[in-house]
Amino acid sequence: MKYKTRNKVPYVEQLLQNECGLCCVAMILRYYGSHDTLFSLRENTDVGRDGLQMSQLKKLLTIRGFETKVYRGDAEALNNVKCPAIIYWANNHYVVLEKIDGRKTVIVDPSIGRRRIDKKELEENFSGYVLTAEPGANFKKCEKQGSMWKDMFSNITINKPLFFKILLLSVITYFLTLAIPMGIQFLVDKAASNGSEILYVIPFVSLVFLLAYSLLLFMRGKGLIRLQAAIDVAMMKKTFMHLLKVPYKFFDIRSKGDLIFRLNSLQVIRDLISDRLIQGLIDFGAIAFITGYMLSKSLYLTAVTMVIFLVNVFFILYTRPYIKDANLREITENSKLQAFQVETVYSMLGIKTSGCEEEIYKNWENKYDRFLCKFIDRSKIVNIYSTVLNTIRTAGPIVVLFFGLYRFFHNEVTIGEVFAFYSLAGMFFSLGVSLSNAWNDFLLASSYVERFRDILQTRQEAVPENAVRRKIQGNITIRNISFSYTKHSEKVLKNVSLDIRSGQKVAIVGPSGSGKTTLSKLILGLYPVDEGEIYYDGINMNEYDKQDLRRQIGIVPQDMYLFNKSILDNIRMNNEDIDLEQVRKAARIAQIADDIEQMPMKYHTMVSEMGLNLSGGQRQRIALARAIVNDPRIIILDEATSSLDSINEKKVSEYFRNKNCTCIVIAHRLSTIIDADMIYVMDNGEIVDCGTHYELMSRRGMYYSLYSAASKIS
Repeated sequence: MKYKTRNKVPYVEQLLQNECGLCCVAMILRYYGSHDTLFSLRENTDVGRDGLQMSQLKKLLTIRGFETKVYRGDAEALNNVKCPAIIYWANNHYVVLEKIDGRKTVIVDPSIGRRRIDKKELEENFSGYVLTAEPGANFKKCEKQGSMWKDMFSNITINKPLFFKILLLSVITYFLTLAIPMGIQFLVDKAASNGSEILYVIPFVSLVFLLAYSLLLFMRGKGLIRLQAAIDVAMMKKTFMHLLKVPYKFFDIRSKGDLIFRLNSLQVIRDLISDRLIQGLIDFGAIAFITGYMLSKSLYLTAVTMVIFLVNVFFILYTRPYIKDANLREITENSKLQAFQVETVYSMLGIKTSGCEEEIYKNWENKYDRFLCKFIDRSKIVNIYSTVLNTIRTAGPIVVLFFGLYRFFHNEVTIGEVFAFYSLAGMFFSLGVSLSNAWNDFLLASSYVERFRDILQTRQEAVPENAVRRKIQGNITIRNISFSYTKHSEKVLKNVSLDIRSGQKVAIVGPSGSGKTTLSKLILGLYPVDEGEIYYDGINMNEYDKQDLRRQIGIVPQDMYLFNKSILDNIRMNNEDIDLEQVRKAARIAQIADDIEQMPMKYHTMVSEMGLNLSGGQRQRIALARAIVNDPRIIILDEATSSLDSINEKKVSEYFRNKNCTCIVIAHRLSTIIDADMIYVMDNGEIVDCGTHYELMSRRGMYYSLYSAASKIS
């Protein structure tokens, strides 16, 4: 069966570092006319932190009805491969092989776009594997979804009265502008017949016109400011709330810097739909009006104007794909640069202590040079584009004037009509350039919108109907749970079962990478389990409102995140129901009160971003106070008391016992969990032993080895 294909492989931009394979699959599908989105493809596979294997790409295309084969060979063998095909690139990436001949090869790289490469680069980077795919009998095309701009444009009518007011003011303003050529025609013709008498009227009429025009412009600008603010509020609130409600995995596989870049790009989209869209609508209407007026005066001069304008249109259509591609490449490199800069600032302590400033600078310089190169490439194309359009805008009216004077000398038009046509042609071509610039801006913003859409298309964390919202007692039952980060990766946890009773102190120990922290994330419901069940007080965790459940669980992780707020706000987390005295009490229990009291502003001392103006121990104890102040029924401590000495650590432990708070300790310092009611020993994702400290020591198993090794070190 034959399917209609494109001449070129449509480029699908890689938004995530680990999705190059998924983008290549999307490009193959679109080449054969199926408009599968990355979002829909994610539903059929599970892209983990390490990306997809070639076998997973093969399976995904097979599911979509393709006949697929994977070959292994050298670069020379690619001459016999049916294109397009997916090839393994530089041992860590996938690209689409679009075309190959004796000298030049065309690839489509999801991270940077279409490239022509020579034989040497192909041989150096091709990593031996190629996946070919052709539509089979079961292949069904996926229809193109609605425009990515649909949701964006819905924001412009968020305040309909204001929108239509701006539209009306814009129309009136343009009618006043269009009245200028008509006025010129009238004045010139009158001056030609009545001499200088009309000159006395011109200053008064001009003054009235300018005052009316200025007032309308001011009112329109004021309305636009209000509309931009309304759109900004709607878009930012909607996006940020959605971002807070998506599953934790969304953040686990995305760069923080890239997410910040996406949020900041909303300003570009806002300005475009609030200003350029209205401007574009008015420009289009004005062009239609001018065309009608010119037709009523002279069909010949209108035809001359239209021929020049069509040259303008054809040039815009010809350069459109080049501008779009250049914009996309620049934004992609800018996103990478911004993400690296954000991560560098947040990692400054590690950079300084490692003495690797030179290496970081070289890495940054490489990313900056790539961005600068793409910026220059885009600017060159835009410069040619602008030069041609501005030349047409300048030369067009002169050509019209020349033909108009020719008609005047043959007594076919008046001199006033000639100057009116000259003025109208100038406005016509200016409006055409304005429309084309708006079009260019929309092309530029389409990549921003695609990134923005990636956030909004992600499903929010599911909340069951009639979700359970109740005060928990602190009993946790874990039955035979297994978990892997993706559908295709190895299981991180295997058949894990725990019984934790309210008020117990339970410890989870094991070597690094055994699955302890992952288990704590599952207990919090940050990831769904693949198999098995987790119960709170005998009720399946999936029946709870997870947000309400987590409010009753305190956690102090290894990596403490503090906000750029006061210590008071960092401890009570903006909960105004918690007063200063409760915060002080929590700080005393967490053994941080003395440190805070010695600070000049005490509890109102500002914490820098990520808490970098505090020591690691202070950050840890503030996070502990944050967990304590909410009076949790369950507390999870992931090596959270390492900054405390043994006496203060014992006080914290006794506090939780006295509060009958279930305490789950993920311990690396085994001396801190000797008094635990139950210790679970993990290895390679499994519970290999459990019991009290003395029971486990008597068995001389893994726990004995871990404890003995720790004792020797200490």
